Amino acid sequence: MPIYSEVLNVPANTSEDSPVSLDIKIKQRYISHMEIGFPDGCNYKVKVRIQYGIKVFWPERVGTWIIGNNETIRWDERFTMPSINETLTVYGISPEATYDHDVVIRIMTLPKGFYFLETLLNRLYNIFKKIF
Repeated sequence: MPIYSEVLNVPANTSEDSPVSLDIKIKQRYISHMEIGFPDGCNYKVKVRIQYGIKVFWPERVGTWIIGNNETIRWDERFTMPSINETLTVYGISPEATYDHDVVIRIMTLPKGFYFLETLLNRLYNIFKKIF
């Protein structure tokens, strides 16, 4: 399970008009888990979003950002990249922050075989649930 772990430095007072960005090249097609770590002191003023091309994927709702303070936001994901060696771009802003902050981005991927096995098992489970 390849893991991509990167740090996005978000300078104080970074506006939404000129966000900082970080490109992460994903060498697998299947993303299984995501994490964004916000250090103590962010106070929900440092904001992050992740895009594939021009499409914002995380958070899903357009115009919103992922925020936090002294916590890691985690979620399981089942996202299939169009092909291998695709790039996700992480954007960060901090329009009200007084200090620079380092936000940690972790993306976990699965090789093709693991993803399909999990998908197959979930489908079988759902079929059996309907039958029994």
